[in-house]
Amino acid sequence: MSEESPKQNPSILRHIPNAITSVRLVVAAVFPFCPESSHLLLVGLGLATEFLDGFTARAFKWTSYLGQILDPVADKLFVLSVSLTWVWLGKLTVLQWLLLGLRDFGVLFIFLALIGLGKIRSVRSVEARMPSKMTTAFQYLVFLLVLTESTQYLTPLALLTAAIGLIATAHYAYLLRHAFR
Repeated sequence: MSEESPKQNPSILRHIPNAITSVRLVVAAVFPFCPESSHLLLVGLGLATEFLDGFTARAFKWTSYLGQILDPVADKLFVLSVSLTWVWLGKLTVLQWLLLGLRDFGVLFIFLALIGLGKIRSVRSVEARMPSKMTTAFQYLVFLLVLTESTQYLTPLALLTAAIGLIATAHYAYLLRHAFR
């Protein structure tokens, strides 16, 4: 009895991007309980999985409905976990945290409002656009500033992240508005 090679059974491989995304979910769950000495490694792992899940899904055409939902949820939970942990530890202020999460709060509000209005009956993903990707990149830059203790730049970068996040939220609202016409 021989084992099937990956080329003979590509359906197994198509789950790799979701497995990578799942790593970010696990990191988000354990981050608040890990020693500060491991934060650099964990944020690096979060950043690596942020890039690799989407890259492998697109490069090998292993996209899935689950991945379209799981990836943004993992992104938001990771940012929430790291940033709230750092608010608790005094590395971020509540204002910096709110600025950092403005896009995520906005998208959540829009989503809940649409559910409340009966406009959404099932969850479907809207493909991430450049302003949203830039917001995520700036969130990670804020994380790197915290890790390198470059606190003088935290608030200006959090403000920039919030501004780009507002653009991303407005764009997301526009896309959703037209999706339900």
